[in-house]
Amino acid sequence: MKINKVLVAVDESEGAKRALEVAEALAAPAPDMHLDLVYVVPIPLLDESQTASFKEILDMMISDGEDVLAKMEGDMSDDVAARTETLLLTGVNPATEIIKLTEQRAYDLVVIGNRGLSGLKEYMGSVSHKVVNGAKVPVLIAK
Repeated sequence: MKINKVLVAVDESEGAKRALEVAEALAAPAPDMHLDLVYVVPIPLLDESQTASFKEILDMMISDGEDVLAKMEGDMSDDVAARTETLLLTGVNPATEIIKLTEQRAYDLVVIGNRGLSGLKEYMGSVSHKVVNGAKVPVLIAK
């Protein structure tokens, strides 16, 4: 299987930094490989009046997400960064949004970090676990 297009899910965690390192290591020797970095801004389910009140906070969260994406892309080598696109999504559940994205675009692989939890906590509600179980493409979890 040739890997041409990789989705890398990022946030501000150490696991996300490791995921980016792994994805960049895969892409560096493969000049045809393209990376998409995705950051999902989690938003709660709100009614219209609550959404209006939440707009300022949501704008700050989106700005923070844009900063994370810019920093992650800035940490990459120029060669790999030139083959990278950043995507900012919003949604109630980050794992669901990542899975939806894998269904909308033709990814060969998803690279995602874990939070370093152990035992049951690692599997109860973790984004990486939900993506592994929901994505129809291979998922690599960077520890």
